[in-house]
Amino acid sequence: MSRKIIENRFKEIKRIVIKIGSNLIVDPQTNQICEENIQNLINGILFLKKKQKEVILVSSGAVAFGNKKIKAINQNINSFFSNSIIRKQALASIGQIELMNYYNQVFQKNHLKISQVLITAKDFGERETYLNIGHTIQELVKLDFIPVINENDTVSTDEIKFGDNDFLSAAVAALLNSQLLILLTSVEGFMIEGKRISNLESISPDLMEHAKGPTGFGSGGMNSKLRVGKLCLQAGVDVAILPGKLKNVIQDFFGCEDVGTFIFSKEKKFLKARKKWILFSRSRGSVFIDEGAEKALLNNGSSLLINGIKKVEGKFLSGDVVEIKNLQNTILGRGIVNISDKNLKKYLLEKNKIDKSSYPTEIIHRDNLILE
Repeated sequence: MSRKIIENRFKEIKRIVIKIGSNLIVDPQTNQICEENIQNLINGILFLKKKQKEVILVSSGAVAFGNKKIKAINQNINSFFSNSIIRKQALASIGQIELMNYYNQVFQKNHLKISQVLITAKDFGERETYLNIGHTIQELVKLDFIPVINENDTVSTDEIKFGDNDFLSAAVAALLNSQLLILLTSVEGFMIEGKRISNLESISPDLMEHAKGPTGFGSGGMNSKLRVGKLCLQAGVDVAILPGKLKNVIQDFFGCEDVGTFIFSKEKKFLKARKKWILFSRSRGSVFIDEGAEKALLNNGSSLLINGIKKVEGKFLSGDVVEIKNLQNTILGRGIVNISDKNLKKYLLEKNKIDKSSYPTEIIHRDNLILE
């Protein structure tokens, strides 16, 4: 890892989002709280605050704590953990208060004040709510509280979920204009054939094939972390994937030790706030475009015109965010659509018979579009 890059970036960093996964909080084998990992996290936060860095924490663990609570009540039952959305919502409801009570105790012992912020993907889909969340979190930081953010699993459904807290943490980092996202994980970093990759400046489809999925209580996995890394490269946020079980890992990273995997761009990118929202907002559907429209978007920086659309999926209204795909189902980008799926489907079915002047020519304006 380039010592010079880390040293220079550390000087620029004012705000950091740290995400800790379920498997670092509750051991999936023993169902016991990983107290050493939590203390390691706290020591890292104390180190950063002494360096005058603002810290926001995104924490998984509600479902794991709920599972732990239920098992403590009835020792005869091996596990209440289930992949069903209803069971996870129930466990999250039980476990969120247990998780925050535990955090409140251990953080207070270390003279740190915390607050709770629960978010759904639907909140990020509505721009006014999205901006208000950012204002609230920034006010908490001004008051010297560490916001502890989690997805509100109790009310989230598959249709309105972020999917995992890796994505949520990246969305929060972009919203708050954070310079660094730290993803604490239970592995050494991103590995290819048993060898850890120290630095990544881009993330290709070939790299993604080496990334595995989640284990234990977790819902992310390395595949999710690389996907998040790719998004953060676009948003101008550096990402450090660090082994959360390693003592003083945050301190070692900022001391330029070769730990974990650092995802960064040598040339820092700056994305407008509106486009950051588009990048991380939950899409409501997809529009599939022909080769001509694809070339116009990728090569000419054009808006997406209605004549280039060949197929529509999902349900969306004018003003919603949708994915733009080519006919090979590859995601090309995302944007704010100017027409509902119902009207767009009607246009595609009857475009040779209807008055085209009643439909917008630009389906997604280039100012409301971001490419992958």
